[in-house]
Amino acid sequence: MTYNVNDAAGNSANEVVRLINVSVQPTGPVVLNEGYFESGWDGWSDGGSDCARRANSSYSYENNYSIRIRDNSGVGSSMTLSNVDLSPYAQVEVDFYFYVRSMENNEDFWLRYYNGSNWTTVATWTRGTDIENNTFYNATIVLSASQFNFANNSGFRFQNDASGNNDQIWIDQVTISGISSTSTIQNSIIPLGTGNTGFASNESDFEDLDVVIYPNPVSGNNLNVVLLDYNGIYYRVMNMLGQTVDSGQLKNRQVNVENLESGMYFIEINDGEEVFIKKFIRR
Repeated sequence: MTYNVNDAAGNSANEVVRLINVSVQPTGPVVLNEGYFESGWDGWSDGGSDCARRANSSYSYENNYSIRIRDNSGVGSSMTLSNVDLSPYAQVEVDFYFYVRSMENNEDFWLRYYNGSNWTTVATWTRGTDIENNTFYNATIVLSASQFNFANNSGFRFQNDASGNNDQIWIDQVTISGISSTSTIQNSIIPLGTGNTGFASNESDFEDLDVVIYPNPVSGNNLNVVLLDYNGIYYRVMNMLGQTVDSGQLKNRQVNVENLESGMYFIEINDGEEVFIKKFIRR
């Protein structure tokens, strides 16, 4: 920027040039890693003999490949994502799909977080309490910088804690997103049925959650939105760059997505008091 300064008598000062840097902050979550595992490990690493990338459409939520973790061999029963830079963010969201196979009652698996120095278990899912066999689930876990140290070499690990090789969790469609400001996204787990396109049969299955969207991925024209209250609800759809691609008032409990290109999006739901953000995939 070039500017001139004059005093009250009209005398001009020397011309001065100044460079102003303007940084644009992201307006939506930033995807840090996506793991669909169709062509490889997508940045995740194999923990050992009780972790494997397998092709089995019966146990993979999205397409054919997913990561099977089994038994209770410590790190050998785990998959790990390393060197994730969380330092710019206020929150991080881990969203993933999984299938439960032959887990015994009270057996569980964990999500663990590495803060640059130590591993901590941040979520546990237990057979008979949180999960049941022969069922797909979608789980979301949100961590905040106010509770955990967000390092530039943070890490995530899914680890089985069962008792034998037949006790298996199949992990698929893992998305880790950084969120620049504190949001109202909540931890959740949603049963999706027994098939890889299955969803809960009716809205009463979601009654303990603030916002649920389905189907996800969505291949039709409409994305359904389940809320506790439908009065004066507005939505905004953002792409992976945080750019708004659609917005409006929610009508008929649906958002029309037929004009969206295939890819991943975030939908922001605003009820006038709170703002909720959910991720969805357009096929």
